[in-house]
Amino acid sequence: MTVRIYWTDPLDGYHWINPVDSDDFKRLRFDGTSRASSWEPVKMELVTEDSRGAQTSDEFTYFPWSGSDRLMLRDEAIEKVGPLLEPYGEILPLEGDGFRVSVFNCTTVVDALDEDESEIAYFRSSGRLQEIRSYVFRAKDVEGLGAFTLTQQPGKPVLFTDALIDELAGTGLSALCFTALWDSEEGTYGERLATEFRSMDRKI
Repeated sequence: MTVRIYWTDPLDGYHWINPVDSDDFKRLRFDGTSRASSWEPVKMELVTEDSRGAQTSDEFTYFPWSGSDRLMLRDEAIEKVGPLLEPYGEILPLEGDGFRVSVFNCTTVVDALDEDESEIAYFRSSGRLQEIRSYVFRAKDVEGLGAFTLTQQPGKPVLFTDALIDELAGTGLSALCFTALWDSEEGTYGERLATEFRSMDRKI
């Protein structure tokens, strides 16, 4: 059976969401560890205009975009999608003005990246991983998983498999875009732009 790995990308025209206080962005930078015991909700606002007041997004989504390392859930998605994600992490409440919103913190961290076959940039000074430009996974290490992050990049980005995406689609909620990074038959899909939607990618 083919295993395919994805991350999320934004969909044009749909709501984004950011902390009201930009200093709170650091509280949404997860590292694969649980935050539930000390968590206090971050106040969030929907982003529909750019800095000049021009309309940027006006379409409703149950998953407003905030980054590939944190999946936002609003309104009914908290009850319907939250339980599907909880085996792989935790749902942390946020504070919205007139709407309910939570964030998924993925705490499932696995050593599944084939570093020898992947294209990776390292910092020259320290030798630490800087960026993964194309992903190659060890299929046996991701079998049975729905969502996870990598030991090389704990907390970011959150990666998804078809099994969980099928469950998310089954809720009837939208809109999410999943960009394919690799599969066990075709291998890596290399560097991808979010705007290059291809047949192996998925939208719900």
